[in-house]
Amino acid sequence: MTHIAKGANIPVPTAPLRVAVGRRQVPGTPGVDAAALLLDATGAVRRDGDLVFRGMSVHPSGAVRHLGAGDGGGQIAEWLELDLPRVEPEVQRVLVAGYGDGAAFGAVPGLYAQVVTADGGLVTHYDVTDASTETAFVLGEFYRRDGAWRFRAVGQGYDTGLAGLAQDFGGRAAQAAAPVPAPPTAGPVTLQDVVKVGSEAGAVPLGESPAPTPPASGAAPVMAKAAPSAERVPVAVPAPEPVPEPEPVPVPEPVPAPEPASASPAWGRDLLDFEPIVHRGKSAKTVTVDLPFPPHSDPVILEARLTDAHFRFLHVQIVGSDEDVFCNDLPDHYGRALFVPPPGGGPVKLKVRHSGNWELTFRPLTAALPIGPGTVRGSGREVFVHTGPAAELTVRASDRHSGWFQVFSHRGDAPGALREPAERLAYAWNGRRVKEKVRIPEGPLLIVIDKSKHQWEFTLDPLNSP
Repeated sequence: MTHIAKGANIPVPTAPLRVAVGRRQVPGTPGVDAAALLLDATGAVRRDGDLVFRGMSVHPSGAVRHLGAGDGGGQIAEWLELDLPRVEPEVQRVLVAGYGDGAAFGAVPGLYAQVVTADGGLVTHYDVTDASTETAFVLGEFYRRDGAWRFRAVGQGYDTGLAGLAQDFGGRAAQAAAPVPAPPTAGPVTLQDVVKVGSEAGAVPLGESPAPTPPASGAAPVMAKAAPSAERVPVAVPAPEPVPEPEPVPVPEPVPAPEPASASPAWGRDLLDFEPIVHRGKSAKTVTVDLPFPPHSDPVILEARLTDAHFRFLHVQIVGSDEDVFCNDLPDHYGRALFVPPPGGGPVKLKVRHSGNWELTFRPLTAALPIGPGTVRGSGREVFVHTGPAAELTVRASDRHSGWFQVFSHRGDAPGALREPAERLAYAWNGRRVKEKVRIPEGPLLIVIDKSKHQWEFTLDPLNSP
């Protein structure tokens, strides 16, 4: 492993890698979030999906994922995963960027980027030391050179936030975006939306290039709320220990991010695969989900976002059926449900009712959030996948108002086996507090929060081998 300075570069294995955008965990300092931008030979993203961040967590190719946030050892980090062999040939560079909610990077303590292999081996580490007023930052980039991949420590700051960074690399998609009122926090999250938000906030007029600050290793970006989800994938993050100059800064061994859903070869092998399908609307509307569901198809994931802050209740029902996919409040205007198609298969019609603007995104089941050792916090409904060994799962949840809370596991190898729950793991009604410990078997299996207006916390502890 090599500790590199700004501007330096190093070859990296052409294999799946994980990247932490980390900082020291100091109370009262800005939070951070991470994004990846996939650029073509002209230095521009080709489409909205080429910006991967908390609001759009998986690239359509599956080559880049946002894994979530982790903390431990006095450090906190956002994790990205890059499967370099799967990066499309048209993509020449993958930028690793940080962005914030307006706080300057100079106020963020101990920002760094760290690259590790899938098994936790350190590849390289870059400490940012000269951040000041920047609100977005390119920490590093992976780029192709002579048929191989390399990583460069970039340290380029932007005073215009993620919107300025996206516009600088957005190509025609960013230039075509016209000024509109900034959508609320929980709004749709495409590349154009990012640029529009920044433009309305006065970051930079559309059609003009933002002026980056002089190259600087900025501090960690603040956790943007593009996707109103809570911290999802906690992991232990190693804390770099300062060493007086001129000694190089030693980098302790990292703890790798949790395995994504695709980590187990058995997981997702026979599931329906497709690119995300998005439907948007306002108030009541009937939409057709034109997916080739086979008879007795395994489920997919339906992700819901509500973009009007005053309205949280969402009702989504399969036409011709009594089955409700959603019929509840979304505490943070966001939730993900297990969508079980009708047994006959084929396209499905949905009746959507909501008092404001809504967005529904259908994703394959392989987009379930990975859950590994540690603690995950959030609210509302969610779909996880556990691919590790047998473990003890501690479930805590609370709701100030009356409402049900229900968690199921789904497992099985036969086609259609995931349609029905295998076991109910937790249950509460009338807003009662939940604190339960349950044993879950070796994965893969789904863990599905089926009903919830609650704030919840899951802690997974692997069982000791006999």
